[in-house]
Amino acid sequence: MTPSTEPNQDPFFHRPALASALADQALDTSLGTSGGMFLAAPRRTGKSTFVRQDLVPEFERRNLSVIYVDLWIDKTVNPAVHIANAIRTELAREDGPVAATLKKLTNMSKLTVGAWGNGLSFDLSQLNLSKDATLADALKALSTASQKKLILVIDEAQHALTTDEGLNALFSLKAARDSLNTDPGRYGMQLVATGSNRDKLATLVNGREQAFYGADMVQFPTLGKDYVQWLVGRAKLDLDIDLATEVFQSLGSRPEPFRKALSQTRLQLAVNPAQDGNAMLAGLAAKGVHDAKTEFLNTVASLPPLQSALLRELAVDSVHGPDVRRAGLFSAAMKARLLARLEAEMGAAHGVSVETPSVQNALDKLREENFLWRSQRGSYAVEDEQFLEWLAAQD
Repeated sequence: MTPSTEPNQDPFFHRPALASALADQALDTSLGTSGGMFLAAPRRTGKSTFVRQDLVPEFERRNLSVIYVDLWIDKTVNPAVHIANAIRTELAREDGPVAATLKKLTNMSKLTVGAWGNGLSFDLSQLNLSKDATLADALKALSTASQKKLILVIDEAQHALTTDEGLNALFSLKAARDSLNTDPGRYGMQLVATGSNRDKLATLVNGREQAFYGADMVQFPTLGKDYVQWLVGRAKLDLDIDLATEVFQSLGSRPEPFRKALSQTRLQLAVNPAQDGNAMLAGLAAKGVHDAKTEFLNTVASLPPLQSALLRELAVDSVHGPDVRRAGLFSAAMKARLLARLEAEMGAAHGVSVETPSVQNALDKLREENFLWRSQRGSYAVEDEQFLEWLAAQD
């Protein structure tokens, strides 16, 4: 992609070709698959920015009705509430037409979000309705009133797995999608979901008991050389783009630490223009990684022994990839691994219990400290894949 000739006019780097290709894929039902499209990418690699700034506008450009919801914006709020609020906002925008359509379908004043109607209810009395309706009813009405296909975009979709209401909301969305896509009188609905951890997102599409079992999942492409060229241009720095791209990749292709290194490089060059900008950028980026890694590893080292051992064993499992069957955290095999690690680090008389109650307590503490993510059905994953890489490299 050619970088903008006016880099200061738009603060966002755009990928229109990628947005167009993904929109084509999301809308293509020629193979009879309409389970949805799931995009996985590590956290802080530009995925959400792309969705908001490129993919959603691409859908809107195609005259589709887009509902966007970010389940990560406030993790203290039940994911089902986020989903319901996003739909309610869209309903309010089409107040008159939706109200008229819903009155033809069913009188309602509340939107129920949950499987088979057993979920959360939200007052919609401002739409002058008079009875309860399901999420499917509301989405049907929205599609009919707008006379457009609905596109529901859920950012950080794996967070829906953390509550029963979130799980129920996903089943309600599936029911609504199936109804809209099979009723000849409707305009249809498609789902696009993203996640910052491939293992977490895979739970939504690989588990037979999940609402979107069998949906397509793809690894979202990270930013590359064209992004680096664009950002270096904005910074007005004379750098070797190939070398700068290598630096960016060494940072996990994450924009935030790269922007910080560029900013520090620009400041240092302003003070001493004779310095080598390329070498400075590489050095500052390497120092940033070293400092972040050291801080994290020191934090892990200060954890109680069982918590630290659990994190390190999860890191060992991550090296083998998602296709290798992993020992359950409460299995005899995992207990043996934990004991072996504790004995190697503390000696045979370490005195640390690895029985189920102790392991459960350690997992709960790690979750409270945001090291671990837990689904409502009891599966665990490390919150940030970068942590796994640093721990695995230490073993």
